Amino acid sequence: MRYLIVLASVLAAAIILSISGCAVDPMERLNEQIESEDIEVRQQAVLRLANLDDPRAIVSLNEVFEDDDELRDIAAVALVKKGREEVTDQKPDPIIEGIAALANNAHLSQHVRARAAWILGEIGDREAIPALKTAAAAKLSNGDPAPIVQEQANQALEKLGYKEQGRPFEMAMGTLAHQQLSVIPEPEPIETGEEAA
Repeated sequence: MRYLIVLASVLAAAIILSISGCAVDPMERLNEQIESEDIEVRQQAVLRLANLDDPRAIVSLNEVFEDDDELRDIAAVALVKKGREEVTDQKPDPIIEGIAALANNAHLSQHVRARAAWILGEIGDREAIPALKTAAAAKLSNGDPAPIVQEQANQALEKLGYKEQGRPFEMAMGTLAHQQLSVIPEPEPIETGEEAA
């Protein structure tokens, strides 16, 4: 009998906590998992962030994209998903503005900047055209041309219909957005050649 009373008390407390909004914030747990040493834990966290309907997920995905060499490409696809889902009347669009800042940051590696230009093209929003035009003339921090960034920016401009020659999206429109992904598809690798930092 005492067991049933204790069990009823525990269940009542759990119900009260969940009703009062004291549930664990999923972003706290996901941000901890993003810092894990285990790549599989980090990959699963990126997948959950891609599927999570929370604007804070975009900030976390941006951080993974910028800082995690092993997960950069899947974070990029997750950001494409978010960019296609989070269509907003707010100008400038916060997702496009954030990715554009990375594409045009001469202090980042060419690979990060090139993948950022790829994201802008794959999102498919023509609001990215001014940032991509800037990236199409990208330079390194020492003033030399950044050919990998320039190439990806030009390809993105073709995807957005800015250039005479068109280009299909790598991730077809109609995919990713508002879908529960069980796996994040890998994008085509960016040709790096002899990349300068």
